[in-house]
Amino acid sequence: MKDAAFAAHRAAASGLFLLFTLIAIVLKMGDARLLALAAGGALGTQFLSTRPATRAALGSFAAPLALVADLLLLFCAMSLTGGAFSPYALLLPAGVTLAWHCAGRPAARFYAAASLIGVAALASIAGLPTVGAGPLFALAAVALSAPALLVALEIAKPAAQRDGADLSADFAPALMEAGPTSPPAREPHRSAGSAPSAPPREPDAEILHDLRSPLSVIRVYTDLIQEAARRGELPNAEYLANLAREIELAERLVGTPAHLPDPAEHLQAPQNADLVEILGSLATAYRLAHGGRIRIEFIAERPQLPVQADPVALQRAFRNVLDNAIKYTPDAGEVRIRAGAAGPQAFVVVKDTGMGMSPEERARAFDYAFRGAGAVASGTRGKGLGLAVTKEILEANGGKISLSSEAGYGSEVTIMLPYQRGAR
Repeated sequence: MKDAAFAAHRAAASGLFLLFTLIAIVLKMGDARLLALAAGGALGTQFLSTRPATRAALGSFAAPLALVADLLLLFCAMSLTGGAFSPYALLLPAGVTLAWHCAGRPAARFYAAASLIGVAALASIAGLPTVGAGPLFALAAVALSAPALLVALEIAKPAAQRDGADLSADFAPALMEAGPTSPPAREPHRSAGSAPSAPPREPDAEILHDLRSPLSVIRVYTDLIQEAARRGELPNAEYLANLAREIELAERLVGTPAHLPDPAEHLQAPQNADLVEILGSLATAYRLAHGGRIRIEFIAERPQLPVQADPVALQRAFRNVLDNAIKYTPDAGEVRIRAGAAGPQAFVVVKDTGMGMSPEERARAFDYAFRGAGAVASGTRGKGLGLAVTKEILEANGGKISLSSEAGYGSEVTIMLPYQRGAR
């Protein structure tokens, strides 16, 4: 769990418990000495769990142990002030909310399950009510309050946003990690106030990054052609043409000189390319590959949009933008592509309903090897190369790229290229 989120969770959980304990002591709802002892335990847990030395010693176990301590103190206080019907029961759904927002989904699930078990145990110790349905209904309401709130939170938030906001990587003990991990690389020494050095360029990694898109599309078209063959049908001519285009693109990418650090150095001489043709074929390919998960729409304001640029370079640029849009858009979302011309410029706008970026992330979106916190937390693989390489490709072809985005509301990428009227 991030240090700031962990500290916020500890402060909120301890503060609420101390407030309820103070009220219980003032209203004489239980043994004041025992309640004061529980309050002292909460303060001690708060102090110890937030010490850097304690967190360093416990590592990934610090967060779950603190959560267990909270629950034990809460159930002790409930047993002193009315058992399952104690006013402290109000802290059960509150604890789920805090765990969800500060510690992540696994912590909230654990808290809800432990709340249900704890209330059931308190009711069993005190004896189940036997007169009337009212007490049984009240007991059920208390027991299910935390799990019901968890279900509401799960439904209310899209899956991709839940995963992206999940900060509880250390809630699962380190023993549950899938295999050994390497220690983080030691950063080079920098004097105070100096800017971080730019990461080294990896030409081979850039080519492999760009190859993923045509290879995935090749797989889709191959499967479609094989399925037609099994039915005894001739291959679709459009599928064959698109498959040949993807193979040609992959071959040209592999043939790119790997020793050149700047993509602009190995671009072909500018040629005429039609944005409608390129984007139309890409939209078709991506619909076949991802249309079952999200909606992909392409709108061309003109039948042809010729620009003076290398068609292969434009393929790389558009694929990087579309790959990002599709990768970070949740299920049932939408990616919309619009192309047109305005004066001497042709434009392409790619808008998605994905996770979006914060202002700080947006300012660094075109930095080489930069990935935003939401992209990293989502677990989606990537190296942060797409937009940086795309910017270089487009500028080498006389184009520009810009980005507008807001966290939780998707992103919009705008590409401008010199429009060649009548050039084909």
